[in-house]
Amino acid sequence: MAETVISEADGGRTIPLRVGDTLRAELSENPTTGFRWSVTPSDTQLLAIEDDTYQPTGGGIGGAGRRVVRLKAKDSGTTSVSFALARAWAQGTPHTHFLITATIT
Repeated sequence: MAETVISEADGGRTIPLRVGDTLRAELSENPTTGFRWSVTPSDTQLLAIEDDTYQPTGGGIGGAGRRVVRLKAKDSGTTSVSFALARAWAQGTPHTHFLITATIT
């Protein structure tokens, strides 16, 4: 089974996957600012979140890091995944938002 890595730069792309493959999103994040990524697959029967972790990249307390989200391709079909960087308490449009489409065979 293959693993495909994406980032914010992949917004708008269509990502080909096979059933059993993993889609790994690596997203820059600094939770001390209050901004955190949320990842929402439109169809969890096709593509489901398996792991969602924050990994510090150095710089000590308050330093930046990355959000790593792994999604597993469960069944054939086409689905989208929404990625939004926002503060949980803030209403309205996220600071950053992008979509990818996954085509699973």
